[in-house]
Amino acid sequence: MSELQLGLLAIGAAVVAGVFFYNKWQERRYRREVQAGFTSRDDDVLMGIKGGARQDRAFSAGRADPVLGSLDAEAAAPGARAQGLSELLDFIVPIETPDEVPGVAVLGAAAAAQRRCSRPIHWEGFDPEQNAWEPLAPDRSYSRLRAGMQLVDRRGAADEEQVAEFGAAIEEAAASVEVLATVPDAASALARARELDSFCGEVDIRVAVHILNDATPFPGARLAGLAASLGFKLDPAEGKFLTRDKAGRVLFALLNFDAARFDVDRLNALALHGVTLELDVPRTPRGVFEQFRDLARSLAQGLNSRIVDDNRQLLGAAAFDAIGAQVQAVHASMEARGIVPGGALALRLFS
Repeated sequence: MSELQLGLLAIGAAVVAGVFFYNKWQERRYRREVQAGFTSRDDDVLMGIKGGARQDRAFSAGRADPVLGSLDAEAAAPGARAQGLSELLDFIVPIETPDEVPGVAVLGAAAAAQRRCSRPIHWEGFDPEQNAWEPLAPDRSYSRLRAGMQLVDRRGAADEEQVAEFGAAIEEAAASVEVLATVPDAASALARARELDSFCGEVDIRVAVHILNDATPFPGARLAGLAASLGFKLDPAEGKFLTRDKAGRVLFALLNFDAARFDVDRLNALALHGVTLELDVPRTPRGVFEQFRDLARSLAQGLNSRIVDDNRQLLGAAAFDAIGAQVQAVHASMEARGIVPGGALALRLFS
């Protein structure tokens, strides 16, 4: 090999190495931006909401109920198109069907499989006319099917036992309708899930500010009227006021500062010293933090109160600017991973 060829090989290797290390540097830079922002006093406002296997610095998001059939209804939000099974998020089992199988028969078998699994399961059939996968419809028949188990949510990543139980359940369900399920090796999917869960643990953040009046309590009726004027509606099941977008996606939550649930029958009799305004960062799209800031100010003005952090320290414009920058860093980090903040995939991941 000539000196010229050796030189070209060396240059090529240097370029490849340079690109590799640049990408690694970019990834570390994103993580440092997110982590650095959460080591200041803004920790009083920015709270991790990692439930289950993830650390819980504020309160648990709770266990997601198992899901059968269609994916998260909130995924239909504008700008967050409905998304089916994802190689990033789901362990997918293809199912061979020599003849078309009625959707209603598969759904019956799917219900039995779901009862054996502790994580959400989704089933899809292929629509040849649309050249796309769709949630199983009971009144249709399918020649191609697949089932997937969600590997990551706020409880953490699935483990080998859960994936094995899912695979066995799908094989049994497929056999019951005389089709064949081929369960792939789970090792790579589990490794991918652990890495994704680690990333989600870094960006799973909720912003919470408190609107307090220590001196003079305000009546519940006054809060209810103000909240309604700002677009909130009391959700009886949640025990809190919620603001939703046109597709039903929750943008902001308003809670009783004293941790008691709001009850529509008792609200008018309440005398309150404060409320808490919350923003679930990964489940909301870019740009909503400005609305959050405006809502906090409107609530403080309407209730003759002040905006404070967990230590009852006043939050001024500079503090909101700093928090907003950190929210943007979280959203940028998500987008760098192909996860749209508030999008269909984010709504599933952070559930």
